[in-house]
This record gives sequence, C-alpha cells and structure tokens, in this order.
Amino acid sequence: MRGKRIVFIMCIGMFLCMLDSTIMNITLPAIQHDLGTTLEQSSWMLNIYTMTIAVLAIPLTRYATMVGKNKVYIGGLLLFGLGSLLCGFSSSGTFLVFSRFVQSLGAAALIPLSLVISISALPNTKRAFALTLLGATQGLSTALGPSIGGAITELLSWHWVFYINIPLCLIGVLACLRFLNVKNEEKVKAKMDGGGLLFSTVFLFSVTLVLIKGNEWGWNSGYAWSCYILSFLSFLFFIFIEKRVKSPMIDFSLFKDRLFLGSIFTASTGYLFLIGVMVLLPQFLTRFQGKSELEAAFLVTPVSAAIFLFSQFAALLVKKIGFIIPVVIGFCTMGVAYYLLSKLTVESTSQQIVTLCILLGIGFSFLIATSTIASTSNFEGELLASSQSVFSMLRGVGTVLAVAIFVGSLTAQMNTEKQKVVNYAQGVLEKSNLIQNKEELLQLTSNVIDANNEMMQEEIIKSSIHSKFGNQNEEENVQEALAVKRELQNYVANVSKEAKYKMGESFGNLYKTAFPFLFLCAFLGLSLRFPFIKRRI
Repeated sequence: MRGKRIVFIMCIGMFLCMLDSTIMNITLPAIQHDLGTTLEQSSWMLNIYTMTIAVLAIPLTRYATMVGKNKVYIGGLLLFGLGSLLCGFSSSGTFLVFSRFVQSLGAAALIPLSLVISISALPNTKRAFALTLLGATQGLSTALGPSIGGAITELLSWHWVFYINIPLCLIGVLACLRFLNVKNEEKVKAKMDGGGLLFSTVFLFSVTLVLIKGNEWGWNSGYAWSCYILSFLSFLFFIFIEKRVKSPMIDFSLFKDRLFLGSIFTASTGYLFLIGVMVLLPQFLTRFQGKSELEAAFLVTPVSAAIFLFSQFAALLVKKIGFIIPVVIGFCTMGVAYYLLSKLTVESTSQQIVTLCILLGIGFSFLIATSTIASTSNFEGELLASSQSVFSMLRGVGTVLAVAIFVGSLTAQMNTEKQKVVNYAQGVLEKSNLIQNKEELLQLTSNVIDANNEMMQEEIIKSSIHSKFGNQNEEENVQEALAVKRELQNYVANVSKEAKYKMGESFGNLYKTAFPFLFLCAFLGLSLRFPFIKRRI
C-alpha cells in the first residue's frame, strides 16, 4: 500500500510539470496584453521551459543518484513552486522569462525522477501499475494544459495559471516527507562527469536553440549554421569523453536495447504529433472560429479525457499481446485524427472538432502507455535512472521540435494564403470606386489581414478616410465621405470573409501534409519488431 501511495505522490509532480508545458499556449495573448511583451519575450516564455528540461534532465538525474533521488525530488517540487509563485507575481516579460526558467529547473528533476522513484517503490510484478498511471498522467496533463489555461484566464486571470501550482507543490512536499525515505536512501558513489556535463549541455542547448529560433533566423543563416557546427562538435566530444570516464552520465549500453530504442522513437514522435495539435488548435478556434478561450478549452478537453480513459486499456493490451499492435493502433488512430484535421475549415462544427480530439487522445494513449512500459522493462537501478533521464530529454526535444515544425510550417502556409488574399483584394478594388487609393489600400490590407473583422474594418476605414480628405471640413464633404465609407465597408466585408476562409484553410493544409507521416510511423513501428511479452510486466 505504501508503494502505491508513493506512485500517487509522484503523479503530482508529473502532472504539474507536464501541465505547465502547454498551459501557457492559450493564455499568452492575455499575458502579452497585460505586460506589453514583445514577440521575442513571448516566444521565450514558452520555449525556455521545454528547452531547460531537455538540456538538464540528464545531469540532474545523474546528480540525484549521487545525493539521493528523494531529496532532489523534494527540492524539485520546492523549486517548481517558487518558480510558479514568481511567474504569478511577474510584472514584466523579462521577469516572467526568468521565473519560467526557475520553474523549469524543478521540472527537469521532477519528470525523470517521478518514474524512477515510482518503479523503485513497487515490486516488478506491480511495475505496470506505476507505469500506466504515470503514462496516463503525462498525456492527460499535457492535453489538459490549454483547457485549464483557457478556463482560468477567462474566469480569473492569467496569474492564477501559475498560482494553482503552489498548493499542489506544498501537498506534494508534505506527502514526500511523510512517505519517502529521505535520511537513509540509497546513493551511488561516483563523481559528476564534468566534461560530459559541459558538452551534453552545449550540445542540447545548441540543438534546441536552433529548433526554437530557426524559423526566425532562417535555417540556412549564419546563426543556424553556428548552432549546427557547435552541436555536432560538442556531440563528438561528449561521446569521446563518455567512452573513457569511469562514471559516465549516460550508459551507452542503453542504446543496444532494441526495446528502449523503440520506446524513445514512439514517445518522441507521439509527443511531436500531439503538441502539433494542442499548440495550434486552440488558436484556430479562437482566431478563426470566433470561440472564446473558455469555449476553445472545452472543445479540446476530449483529448485529455480519451488519454485518461484509454491508457489503462492500452497497458492491458500490451500485457496480453506485446508492443507491436498497440503501437500500430496508436499511430493509425492519430493518423485518422490528422486526416480529419486536414479537412478543417472555419465552418467545421463543434461535433467534428470533438470527434477528432477523441481520436487524437485515443491514439496518443496507446503510444504513451506502450512507450512508458517499454522504456523501463529491461532496466534496474542505475540503468533505470539513466534510461528515464534520456527518455525525458528526448521527449523534451520532441516537444521543441513539434513547435518548430508546426509553427514554422503554419507560418509559411499563412504567408502563402495571405498573398492570395491580397490578390483577391486587388481584384475587388478593380471593380470598385476606390481605385485612386489602390496601392495605399492594398498595403494597409496586407498589414492588417491577420486581425479580426472589426479591427480590420476600423483600421482601413479610418486610414482611408483620413488619406482622402485629410483635415478638410467634414461637413463640406459629408456626402462624399459617407459614400466612400460604404464602399470601404463593402470592400472590407468581402476581403475579410476571404481572409478568414484562406487563413483557416492554411490549418487544414498543414495537417494534410502531416497525416501521411503518422501512417509511415506505424509502418516503422512494425519494422522495429518490438519483442512480444511472454512474461508479466
């Protein structure tokens, strides 16, 4: 019974960390408005979290095996709670970025240690219980992030998105002090591998940095190539050092285990395709379907519900028939969800959105349950801790990669569609009486085309009327001004309708390109030939 209680305590830390990886996605506009942050700062508010986890998961897990995993876990909870408090108090974008960094330091320790401590607390015959529960918690909290963030932002304020973490952190710390052995826990007698720490940090930092900034810099820019070269060289030095030290940060025998390789492939790609939806779908619902943050939150909640409900079934299926079939089911089900996403338009109904969200959650539940069990099946002790640090690191990289790929691709799609709207606007102008202001009006239209209809109409009418009449007496030109205003209103109505349709269509086109890759992943899952389980997990 004590072991199961420890597993539930570990779920608190896992839930908080994975929740905060996506909870800011839908609250960011409110934060930008309140703090007046730049796009650069807003980007780092999101990315510093996953970046720090990816970079520090391995060294912090190694440190925990040397000083005590339970102590470091409690320290991680306290640090995460402190970071959350600072985030809520933030009055500037710069301070919020720093506070998110503090928060992510705690998360980098909590995520891998949650799995390691849970598995160590139970006998091998009960290992599947811990893995299934933690796997479901990971997926559930990741998918719940936008829903909870949207609801809290609309009902309270964005500050409470962070404040809600604090009582859970305190409960977790008190529970750890009650049930975990802090004084006499097992430790590994070894020294920290300084060279490995340095070069692994440089390698992961440069990789995640170029993934985050690549779209802005340009993938062939000097900055990007600096990161490519730095990451390649630091990786070579890391391998060279790790092969020669007595206590390496990563035991490379992990990568000889086919089951472990399959698990990190499945988890990384699963998170990539989940995040690719959870980051962008709420934005589509609020910007192009006119939903409120709360409505958008409720519409994406079925992803979380499906993950929670089907994870246990997926784990039982793994226990009965092995890993292959659940992996294939997971990728194919997510593939169907992506196919439905490829048909997404501004006219898509709530029922269609809910259906694809349910399928996405079901598919991901099979992948996360299977990969979590597979990642630990063949390891004990130090190898187990090492496997989970690598697993957490690659999952973090997968999350960063998802944002880079999907946001970058969507930006390119929207720029293409935006030019089509400008061409359409030009055709509308040719048939109107506004031809004398054509170039100026087209430029203004291009500048505000991403805004909503009311903002677009207000900006275009205000600027165009002022451009035509300047400071002339309004009474003398009232009839002409009214006529021009009516022409402008018709112009804006036609162009904004086309813009809404085209910008919304870019989302569908993005997923149309992506969904075949999920079926390719299903095929690769077959080719990896996971061993079937002949024993109880």
